[in-house]
Amino acid sequence: MERLTPLSYAFLAAEVADPAACLVIGSLAVLDGPPPRVDEVRRVVASRLPAVPRYQQRVVPGRFGLRAPSWQAAPDLDLRHHVTVRRVRAPGGRAEVAALMAEVMAQRMDRERPLWDVTLVRGLSDGRWGVLSRVHHTLADGVSGTGLYRMVFDSEAPETEPPPTPPRAAPGVTRGSIVAAVRGALTLGTAVLPVAREGLLGHLDGTRRYAWTEVGIAETADVRRELGVTVNDLVLAAISGGLRALLLERGREPHPHALRTLLPVSSRAPGTAGLPGNEVTLMLSMLPVEHDDPVERVLQVHERVAALRRAHEPEAGVVLQALARLVPFPVLDRGLRWGLRLPQQQISTVTTNVPGPRTPLSCLDRPVRSLLPVVPIADRVRLGFAVLSYCDRLAFGITADATSTPDVDFLASKVGEAWRSVLVPEQGRPRRDPVGHAPELP
Repeated sequence: MERLTPLSYAFLAAEVADPAACLVIGSLAVLDGPPPRVDEVRRVVASRLPAVPRYQQRVVPGRFGLRAPSWQAAPDLDLRHHVTVRRVRAPGGRAEVAALMAEVMAQRMDRERPLWDVTLVRGLSDGRWGVLSRVHHTLADGVSGTGLYRMVFDSEAPETEPPPTPPRAAPGVTRGSIVAAVRGALTLGTAVLPVAREGLLGHLDGTRRYAWTEVGIAETADVRRELGVTVNDLVLAAISGGLRALLLERGREPHPHALRTLLPVSSRAPGTAGLPGNEVTLMLSMLPVEHDDPVERVLQVHERVAALRRAHEPEAGVVLQALARLVPFPVLDRGLRWGLRLPQQQISTVTTNVPGPRTPLSCLDRPVRSLLPVVPIADRVRLGFAVLSYCDRLAFGITADATSTPDVDFLASKVGEAWRSVLVPEQGRPRRDPVGHAPELP
């Protein structure tokens, strides 16, 4: 019997603490037509389900609340509950697709069943159709969540990622790991200061809005080489540029302490991307929304993230999770429930960047043209960014609280503009040379 880790349980506790929270991650695959019948998709899933035991299990609470919930076989698993079909409203364009995604991704899952589902979406424009895959964050993190693709899609070429292997036992605590964790914890401690009140924190109403923009990766090769930065740096800089435009549009000043983002960082060992569970730590970084120059934003992001890694902030998160496993579950449970009810004021948004399939996918011989990711929002965070790569494209998916953040389409367009602005500098503005930047860390 495998029990939930403290991190996996925290995603369930967050839904208990906030009735407006739905901790479900997912993505929409857009495919060329004609759409298949739903029973065809169910047969594909049924044929592959035995290879993924976790997707046949449900969460069972511990007896008397003395131990963490466990994963146990779900009796009478019925794929009619897990593979369904819906039709998007006519004409099936961006607005209608976004509305459907926002509606479905705000719906909680039935905890009496395995925590995943697949929706066949009909009625997209140009004769296309979609597959909306959802998995509860308790079951998987962003990296392992893409493992649901193996239940539905075929890959046109073998991935370079080795097949999943059972994770090795965690290494013992050493003096070096303790020192690194202490340094990282001190850095995390600086993030206890509240961010400015810029309208991105507050009560969530339970409904969502969704928007997205897509960009190319290959077009950034020259800029990355010239500036000595990574795709991740460009992603955070584009989001910073979009948020800067949003603040200005709302009449607010984008100052240096305006917005802090939570950056999930995978702590998975090589070869474990396909395994379920949450193997993730975090970094907390201020976004350089105060900078108007797009190149300066990229360089600032690069230096800030490198500084957090040098301070071992991700390692601190790993050690804190290990320590949480030593806490008796009743104490951990009460602490989580109490802490999640406090009105946090330190994190403005969440930004998750997940490497997706690097080779084309298909379903029943229909090619996947794009993957649009969705990240959940909770704990007073009204805005979240999910970034997912597919072949040579990046999709920025933006989830927002419907009532407080209606301008999500404007934000998506500005993120796309900020991405393109660093590729083609304004006339007469020379690029800055990267000086003294730390090398990229794995």
